[in-house]
Amino acid sequence: MKFEISNLGYIKQAEIELGDLTIICGKNNTGKTYVNYAIYGFLKNWQSGIDLKLDNQLDRLLKNGYFQMGFYNFKKRFNNEIIKFSKFYSKSIANFFGVDTNFFSHTLFMITLDDFYNDSYLGWGTAISSTSSGKTYRNKEIIRVEKPIEENIFQVTLLIEDGNLPSESAIKNFVYEAMASIYAGQYFPNPFIITSERTGVSLFYKELDLNKNLIIDMMKNRINKNLSVDFIEMFNERISRYSKPVQDEINFVRDLDTISRQTGELAKNNPDRIELLIDILGGDYSVTDYSMSFKFTEDNKPQEIPLYSASSTVKSLMNLYFYLKHLAKPGDILIIDEPELNLHPENQRKLAKLFTRLTKCGLKLLMTTHSDYLIKELNNLIILNNDFERKSELMEEYKYSEEDILEPDKVRVYIAENNTLTPAKITPLGIEVPTFDDEIINMTDFYDEVYYEVIDNIDI
Repeated sequence: MKFEISNLGYIKQAEIELGDLTIICGKNNTGKTYVNYAIYGFLKNWQSGIDLKLDNQLDRLLKNGYFQMGFYNFKKRFNNEIIKFSKFYSKSIANFFGVDTNFFSHTLFMITLDDFYNDSYLGWGTAISSTSSGKTYRNKEIIRVEKPIEENIFQVTLLIEDGNLPSESAIKNFVYEAMASIYAGQYFPNPFIITSERTGVSLFYKELDLNKNLIIDMMKNRINKNLSVDFIEMFNERISRYSKPVQDEINFVRDLDTISRQTGELAKNNPDRIELLIDILGGDYSVTDYSMSFKFTEDNKPQEIPLYSASSTVKSLMNLYFYLKHLAKPGDILIIDEPELNLHPENQRKLAKLFTRLTKCGLKLLMTTHSDYLIKELNNLIILNNDFERKSELMEEYKYSEEDILEPDKVRVYIAENNTLTPAKITPLGIEVPTFDDEIINMTDFYDEVYYEVIDNIDI
């Protein structure tokens, strides 16, 4: 998947192609986060922007209970709609960032579509199972959209006979989104974002609880005065001043008590990934009744402290932990700014292993970083993809497993510089990031020169 970007803040012109692991490096204020946010917004909203113009087919569905459409016809409509949505998204991106429209008035954010659908023998299906009121047909399918195995067609079927259906607009939205998901869902992964503001957001957990109580009191007062209330609107008004990614992150934290009651598909099938993250954290989280704490062992005794008293590392990795344990599934994409925030170099290296293992579970990652430790450890994992004489011995000595080996063709790295994104060179020996290497060399050269000037004049 490739995006073309023009006039997005500091980025004047750039292309970025996503791999299994995509990394954007660069100095401060070079547009890295803007790119992350823009890609997140596109992937989050593309389905809602699709109008396939199938009114005749939908009329046929309501009249005859059935219609079919071939993939070739659908593909032309779909590609045209994605291009239209890209243009619409470009014009409205300022709203997504929560800034004045003039700030992004010349922005263009376009997707380059490959001939991505090549799994023509795979069957898919999805169905709507309740009316808009959520009562009449609960747990009973109403409409099914499916692609039969070994056929490149869509079949849309009405599964009830009487006329007690959702509204025509609800049916239209469902059918369009279901067809788009079946056709392109593997190509457009479901995104989850973790912003660089996450440490502050994690501190909102208790405050959000208080805000809920305040809003409930406000609602009671309005009800007592026979005034209408809208809880969601009242809460959203309080966070609308933030960009949409930060709003989504706040909403995620707000719902952690509910989210934590389920186990995600990725964690269910790969519990060792969660165990590695717990090793980095040095403990585990506990969520009960709108309160959160961190559990760890000290002097062989179990300890538990409120989240607000925990370390910055615990706050920084909280959203990553809850997403991976409770929501993540293969095929999704995790977008994260500066995952190394507040981490010791040892834990940054462990994070590189975790990310590599996550890609092997089918989770894609897009991240920004300033961490030379993270890049150097990824280079260690890439170089292990080669065969050499003492490979097994060295892997055992330095505690690497086969799960840590990273294939270089799965990785994309870009340097944000000179108002663009420059692809970094990736070889069987690793990733070359000049912005990191140049600073390290410059720092080392200075120390060496001063060291030899000073050493002759001091007693040690």
